[in-house]
Amino acid sequence: MILNSLNQVRLIVINTIFGKEKAIVFLGKTFVDHIVCNSLSEAIAECRRDLDLGIAVLIAPDADQFSVWVSIPEELILQVD
Repeated sequence: MILNSLNQVRLIVINTIFGKEKAIVFLGKTFVDHIVCNSLSEAIAECRRDLDLGIAVLIAPDADQFSVWVSIPEELILQVD
C-alpha cells in the first residue's frame, strides 16, 4: 500500500529482539522502517520480494525519498515505548 504521508499512522518506538526500532502502527499492524529509496518505482521494486512472500508492506513519502516499511509479527515486539 502506498500512503500519502505518515500523518495517517501512529509513530512509536518499540523494543524487539533486534533492539530499539522506530515503528508505525497502521490498520492494527506494526511496521518497521526497512529501506529508503530515491523514487517510487525503486521502492516498489525493492518491496516486490516481501510482497511475494506475503509480508505486508507500506510505502510512504519522506522528503524527496520514499520509505519502505514492513510488518513484523507481534511476537517480535518486546515492549512499546
